[in-house]
Amino acid sequence: MNSELLRRVGDWHNRARDEKEEDYFVKFIFDYLAFIALICHDNDNKSDRNLIQELKQNNEEMRNNYYSKVNIDRINEIIGILKSDPITNDTNRHDKWWDCDLEHCTNQVSSNDGIINSVDDFPNILEFIYRARNNLFHGKKGIDFRRDSLIVEYGFYLLNPLVDVLIESEGS
Repeated sequence: MNSELLRRVGDWHNRARDEKEEDYFVKFIFDYLAFIALICHDNDNKSDRNLIQELKQNNEEMRNNYYSKVNIDRINEIIGILKSDPITNDTNRHDKWWDCDLEHCTNQVSSNDGIINSVDDFPNILEFIYRARNNLFHGKKGIDFRRDSLIVEYGFYLLNPLVDVLIESEGS
């Protein structure tokens, strides 16, 4: 990654982590900009979806680094929230990507759609982040602002340590 792009990614990530910023929509958006720049920079011809699918398959070291940084209590909180009220896909009710990675994809909507099964369910943590982003940018807003705020806040909690890990991997 070129140094100018890495600097901008770092700036976006720092703005997302700024404790003075209280709006989780802003925090999530800045971290998502950093995230997508990090995973897309050497992958000009791949879609976001393909890159997310590849990230689900990523190496054990990356996952271990993620789990060393993420707040496990936050994951458990969102697991509980989603068990009673799963995150839906506002733009595609037939989304077949939940519980799906590059090697194991049934091409059917999962019976667990919208639920993170456990703390170790890294593929669906990524899917939650991506669905939160898609719903934020493409979904309907205003029907239940409290729910949207909750999803974006937890999206930030799950995304922020991932951006840390991806930035660190660029520096090594």
